[in-house]
Amino acid sequence: MSTLSISHPGALNPNEINRSYQVITAPLPIQNSKPLIWSTGLESPDNYGNGVKKAHVIIVGAGISGLRAASVLQRHGVGVTILEGRPDRIGGRIHTSRKSPNGKARDIGAAWMHETSQNKLVQLIKKLDIEYYYDDGTPLYFTKEGRAGSQFKAKKVADEFADYCEHYFETHPHAPDRSVKEFIHEFVENHPLITNSERKWAPQAIREVELWIGTSIEEASSKYLSYFVTERNLYMKGGYDKIVNWAVRPLQKDPETIKLGEIVKNIQWGESDNSIVVETLKGDKKSTFKADAIVVTAPLGCLRKKMINFEPALPEDIQEGIDNFSYGALGKVFVEFEEVFWPKDNDQFIYYPSPLPEGTPIDESSILSYATVTSNCWIMSGTKELCIQIAEPLTQRVEAMTSTKDIYAFFEPLFKLMRTEPYEDLPDLVNLETTHWTQDPLAGFGSYSVEKTGDESELLIEALENHNRSRLQFAGEHCTIVGNGCVHGAFETGEVAARNLLETLGVAYDGNDTTARSVSP
Repeated sequence: MSTLSISHPGALNPNEINRSYQVITAPLPIQNSKPLIWSTGLESPDNYGNGVKKAHVIIVGAGISGLRAASVLQRHGVGVTILEGRPDRIGGRIHTSRKSPNGKARDIGAAWMHETSQNKLVQLIKKLDIEYYYDDGTPLYFTKEGRAGSQFKAKKVADEFADYCEHYFETHPHAPDRSVKEFIHEFVENHPLITNSERKWAPQAIREVELWIGTSIEEASSKYLSYFVTERNLYMKGGYDKIVNWAVRPLQKDPETIKLGEIVKNIQWGESDNSIVVETLKGDKKSTFKADAIVVTAPLGCLRKKMINFEPALPEDIQEGIDNFSYGALGKVFVEFEEVFWPKDNDQFIYYPSPLPEGTPIDESSILSYATVTSNCWIMSGTKELCIQIAEPLTQRVEAMTSTKDIYAFFEPLFKLMRTEPYEDLPDLVNLETTHWTQDPLAGFGSYSVEKTGDESELLIEALENHNRSRLQFAGEHCTIVGNGCVHGAFETGEVAARNLLETLGVAYDGNDTTARSVSP
């Protein structure tokens, strides 16, 4: 009998939670001077097949889903090789920066644990001694005219619309999708019990959702509106890289497991031993890797842009699923000041742009034309900085800017609105840092998946289930409904892909992985 204890549903098994933890203080070493062709089938007896050789699996990508898939497979005696395109780090769209003079962590990528009641990664917070903060206190709301009062009921009308969307598409499952902007304007026009002011401002208040899904309400799907969710969000004060370091720890026994700087260009795949052939490019050097199975964790944006060629082509249902699931672009701007000039006791500051007459173009030169959600890093981390979240199409513009002076000047009107003393000048700027996901091909030129108008995201999930015994598996935040777009969702898909391959390869599963649907102490 295994000495590993079987966990309750939803829990990480105790052996994994309590394993030795080491912080990686430097990037993983980059492998050099390796042969061009790698045979990753390891010739050693194992429980694979008739015991004549050990199964080997290639993992494309060293993000959280790839690391988790590799760890589960390795624990079962399966050899793994992770091909990571980035030359200097692992983690994918989890990326913690410490460029600020104060040395504090800034999560350029994922920063929160969502759905904490069913997120098993929450169990690692205490074990890894990660500083955290629940940022679900009362936010402050702003418009161009200043701070909105406590009776700003247009926000409640927007909430009512989100509830109506869910009801409408449940009762009209075959109704055509509508953009959020189109549908909410119809909703408020036909609502008999709201004021004219609420009718004007509710479509602006619904724009808050842009800063969660990473796209504008002009593009976002009403059918899949991810808005009316009751959950707590836990901010990772100490940096999300601590979770990455924990996930990679069991894979560090063999320094050859993770190969950095290997950009996957072509995947030949089949359903027999040694049928996987992966071609990579590292600088101008081409390499080939072979294996018995593969897990592709490339971001959805990469798959949609066909940055990896598959031979033969992907199954029609998987390709259809990819084509019918969009990719968003949430951006962040971190701005550190000499002094705190904003309200210190509120977690977030939410700004709504003013409604415009029909047909009036927005002033793209002004930040006050766009909805933003600004996190108060002072209350969360004790730093004198703000983190402004933005959504596409603004994200692409800001991330393409190279001048700190220009970026600051663009956001300055927003900062002035947040002053507790409106007559005082803003304090000196200390440091400014932005995300660059829309400039990053290895991130798929965006941040995470999102349902835009007309999408059918369930097609991809159904297709992956249809091929759950294939030697070609996929994992990542786009491969799940529960925890979609979140770290814990991506983590879970790594486990699912690994379990699928274990069954396909005939390797007995030890039962120690669980789902993200519940959590136990």
